[in-house]
Amino acid sequence: MTTPETAPRRIAIVGGHCVLPDEREPEADVLVIGDRVVRVGPVEPAPGDLVIDAAGCWVVPGLIDLHVHGGAGADFADGSLHAVKTALDFHAAHGTTRAVASLVPMESARLRQAMTTLADRPSRGLLGVHLEGPYVSAAKRGGLDRAFLRPPDGKGFRELVDGFESSVRIVTLAPELPGAAGLLEAVRDVGAIAAIGHSEATYEQALAAIEQGVRHVTHLGNAMSGLHHRAPGIFGAALFHDRVTLELIVDGIHVHPDVVRFLVEDLSARGQLDRLSLVTDAIRAAGSADGRFTLGNLAGTVYGGVARLADGTLAGSTLTLDAALRNVVRFSGVPIPRAIQLVTRNPAAVLGETHLGQLRPGAVADIVLLDDDLDVRTTIRSGEVIFNSSAPV
Repeated sequence: MTTPETAPRRIAIVGGHCVLPDEREPEADVLVIGDRVVRVGPVEPAPGDLVIDAAGCWVVPGLIDLHVHGGAGADFADGSLHAVKTALDFHAAHGTTRAVASLVPMESARLRQAMTTLADRPSRGLLGVHLEGPYVSAAKRGGLDRAFLRPPDGKGFRELVDGFESSVRIVTLAPELPGAAGLLEAVRDVGAIAAIGHSEATYEQALAAIEQGVRHVTHLGNAMSGLHHRAPGIFGAALFHDRVTLELIVDGIHVHPDVVRFLVEDLSARGQLDRLSLVTDAIRAAGSADGRFTLGNLAGTVYGGVARLADGTLAGSTLTLDAALRNVVRFSGVPIPRAIQLVTRNPAAVLGETHLGQLRPGAVADIVLLDDDLDVRTTIRSGEVIFNSSAPV
């Protein structure tokens, strides 16, 4: 028997401006029971409901970050539950309800310890692990430690992820390196997404990799061969061929604002904006004052909010996903409902998470309230309020 004490919690979000899967923006209420959205439309709150007044707010699905290393002084590679909670709580305050935890190349034992900690993912908002290497190009390593890069090796990859196959969702690799074909096969065998990144592949090599099963591009434009009129590189292969989905770091540093505008306008004109997801690539320094930081075994300095290694190389970012959302609207002029797609439905689709990233009956109740400036007012994950701007939960 269900009693008031055991009945699922109900949340009535009333008076908001909802962004629906078809990009309509109706004035509508949202009813949440337990961890699911059960109604989008007129709602009459019942006694005992938690009523959230959303007047003047955008009511949108929870934001999803496909590429994030940490925040608030914590890194997912630290291998502790405290670090995981610290990073996720920080990003929840910026609207991120689900994240793929990115791990840079390190000692195998440290990577496996981190994966052990990250394995219990659903309860904490984790969607799995992104291995950003170690099978990447030393010439395009960016902020990755050369000492821990490895030649592509399907057998070595299987040993690295043994026991964590279901947790590994994305693997970034350089397909031009010898042995990459065997690694691609191993990545597909565990059900992960093969992503091209930290690579100096030519246009032709990138196209061949797409034919062989690469389906995603890690931080488009960064740590990869660029677009040249006689050598389109990875950037050109990613842009011109619609079988790959794309990440973009929209902080105004990693990719020039006018390139952001070009990409959004071009993809929109071709009806392919659903290929693009905004990511943060945020490191532990996100949310902290300027100063020293570590990424894996490397050290660097944040100055003016920009994280660099000693040689000046960019090393991740201090971006949050709500800031990326504001930036893409400002840089490109894309309408807000379409911009919302870039941080909700699109990243959910990359992972095949059809129950996330949409505000509709039956979807998981990951919901964010944004004010007119697209600042986060409230974050709800699985029907629980995990952040409120006036009183953090």
